[in-house]
Amino acid sequence: MKCKSIFIIACSALCMLMTGCALKRPQPNAEVKFEVPSKLSIVKQGSLVRIIPTNNSKRETPGFAAELARKLNQAGYLKVGNGKNPKYILSLDTFWADRCDNKRDINYNIRYYAKTKVYKNGSSHEYITHDYGASYTSSLIGAVAIYEVNNIEPLAYFNVAAEDTKWIRNQNKHQTRIACDTKRQRNKLMAEIVVNINSLLSKERRDVPVILPSGGDFEAKQLLRANRIKPAEERLKPLLPPAKLSELSTRLYDQWNEEAKQDEKPERSMPEDLANYYLFYMAKEAGGITEDSARIIHNAYTSIILLADDKSLINAAADSMSRLEETANRLGIRL
Repeated sequence: MKCKSIFIIACSALCMLMTGCALKRPQPNAEVKFEVPSKLSIVKQGSLVRIIPTNNSKRETPGFAAELARKLNQAGYLKVGNGKNPKYILSLDTFWADRCDNKRDINYNIRYYAKTKVYKNGSSHEYITHDYGASYTSSLIGAVAIYEVNNIEPLAYFNVAAEDTKWIRNQNKHQTRIACDTKRQRNKLMAEIVVNINSLLSKERRDVPVILPSGGDFEAKQLLRANRIKPAEERLKPLLPPAKLSELSTRLYDQWNEEAKQDEKPERSMPEDLANYYLFYMAKEAGGITEDSARIIHNAYTSIILLADDKSLINAAADSMSRLEETANRLGIRL
């Protein structure tokens, strides 16, 4: 049976090559705003997280892990601490570097510029002068990796960075000095890193290219384009057929339409209903997904692909399924 399947696939591929056929990815025809999960949203809300800094981080940025834990607990999304049985581990590594100009470096920081001297009688003239400069530059990079305790591979990993440069200038070379306060500067950049990581907890809405099918309710499509997700969902609800998506069949539509003729009511169209179901579940996805809703929406897209004859609808559902699977993967949801 396996050899037969391989033979059929090989023959199909050969046929495509001989006829010059090529599958092209359908092009998006609209943009809809979707709720995009944050980089830390892979960690389930309320979960216990333990921060483990590397030895390098402990040495270069002492107290950083404790400050990060305090800030994340203040945000309220995670529970960070050393309690028993943490669900996640947040590995923290930091890389610190700074450079402070010394007396010799000042000689290379000479700046020449024009100044104007104005006399009491109103006359003036320009002359060239110079000053000396000294700078202090520092940078801090935090490398974050999040692991599920039961999983040896990282669920998410990213870098956050902060940097700062200070300059002072003076025409007197011997008075050109800059305070290279490493401890104070390190604390300042650690605070910036904590703020940057904290900001990664928030979700955002982003324009995402999508494929809208040729069928389906026109007004609902316009609402989706206008980022009116909830009104689009409410608009589509009464347009859906009186049966679950998984229960639809041509036989059921024949039955409905026979009853509609007897009652002198408009007949239902299966392609139109499938398109409206697709728009309805796209609105659900755009509003943000949970573990349960992601599976429901994924099953809906699968059913639409299996039931539809309209190529534009099949392409649209396949495209949305791919997008949903990517989002679910970021959130650690197994579909």
